[in-house]
Amino acid sequence: MVFSRSALNESKAAFKLPSSRKEWMQFCAVGVGCYLAGLLGLQATNLHPPVSPVWPPTGVELAAILLLGYSIWPAVFIATFFVCLAAATPVHAALAISVANTLEPIVAAYLVKRFAGGISAFESPRGVVKFVLSACFLGPALDASLCLAYLYQAGYPQGPDKGMMWLTWTAGDAIGGLLFAPFLILLFGTQHHRLDKREFAELVVLLLGLIATCLTVFGPLSLRFEQKQLLMPWMCLPFIIWIGFRFCQLEASGSALLLFGLAIWGTLHGYGPFVTPDFNVSVMFLAVFVGVTATATLAIAATLSERRRVEEGLLGLQTLLQETVQGKTRDLTATIETLQTEVAERMHAEISLRESNDRFQQLAATISDVFWLMDIANTRLLYISPAYESVWGRPCSSLYADPHSWLDAVHPDDYDRALAFFNQETSENHYDSEYRIIRPDGSVRHIWDRGYIVRDQSGRICRVAGLASDITEKKRLQEELQEAQKWKQERN
Repeated sequence: MVFSRSALNESKAAFKLPSSRKEWMQFCAVGVGCYLAGLLGLQATNLHPPVSPVWPPTGVELAAILLLGYSIWPAVFIATFFVCLAAATPVHAALAISVANTLEPIVAAYLVKRFAGGISAFESPRGVVKFVLSACFLGPALDASLCLAYLYQAGYPQGPDKGMMWLTWTAGDAIGGLLFAPFLILLFGTQHHRLDKREFAELVVLLLGLIATCLTVFGPLSLRFEQKQLLMPWMCLPFIIWIGFRFCQLEASGSALLLFGLAIWGTLHGYGPFVTPDFNVSVMFLAVFVGVTATATLAIAATLSERRRVEEGLLGLQTLLQETVQGKTRDLTATIETLQTEVAERMHAEISLRESNDRFQQLAATISDVFWLMDIANTRLLYISPAYESVWGRPCSSLYADPHSWLDAVHPDDYDRALAFFNQETSENHYDSEYRIIRPDGSVRHIWDRGYIVRDQSGRICRVAGLASDITEKKRLQEELQEAQKWKQERN
């Protein structure tokens, strides 16, 4: 057998003496518990050395080591030694039995921890089966083999029934381990479901019915009814199965302990269906009944407990999913509401912009001045009002295609003044220039053009907005006025 590193560390800790008051109290409690359990087991035998069909110390010792660790083994050894002395066993035989009985729960505890999950063995059916094989078969078989190998060599006991003696010893330890260890481990090593009033009342009714049935099947009344074949051990099983289905592993193991305690008591006193002329055969029948029924009870309770845990986990997962979905739904609803608000605001802005653009288009279409907007950085015309066509006599599309095409109409003598609108190095924020243009029909128009500069963050010119007015008529009136004034002066 290959031991893991953790097992080696635990084996080193097994030789550590108690160092605190709590550890000493645990040490003493285990020793007293094993001793009292041993005295209880001696009540079922009159053999020397003691070979009991039910040996409760096995379950107490195994539970103590699983719950408290390997360091508790000296208490087991001392208690077993004093139990043997109480049964008038010779000292050398008592020492041998104590060594074997101490080794048994240590090996069983290691196997349970290694293969069955330790004190969590009763949480799944597979763990229950592995616990039974490790603690109720391999461990007791090892103890019986070691003890009888020594005792036969020493002359105890004598007789031809060596195999039956070995079976009785193994069965007694197995029954003790199967009945007491699960109950003690579940009682002191795990958390329990707290019963409400209705569950407690139901459990009390079931236990009272179980006790009444057991006293009938395994009590003095069994002598009256057994001949009519009206009673059988299976009459007790519905109560155990009901408890296994309705309650947790602790209640199931406690009910099994109660049932088999009464069954063992009745069988040892000659009552019940397992009584035969051969006491060892009765013990074998009883061991089979206890082993199969107790294992099935624990397996049923573990299966239902595992199912409840899965259902609780699924319920918790469902709740988590529901909360997540609800949270996502709330977030999605908030996002949709935000988007709806943004869409409504955008639609309102678009409507406002469209209305403003319509008003601008209407204004631009009604005024006689030419409004224009130029992107100087990219030399691109952004907008030209329809008045351009009436003033320049050229289509707006030609100016969009070539933003410089308006210069083609500028009078050659005024070309330099018109080019002032392309001076990107100016520090002024507006232009003001007058120039003449020649329309395609040969007519000359006087233009007063004002440009307003838009700069970026670095101060460079990025756009220029302008307003060009046709002042030809104004120029004509000014010239006529000047001619009239000049003629008047000449007459005077």
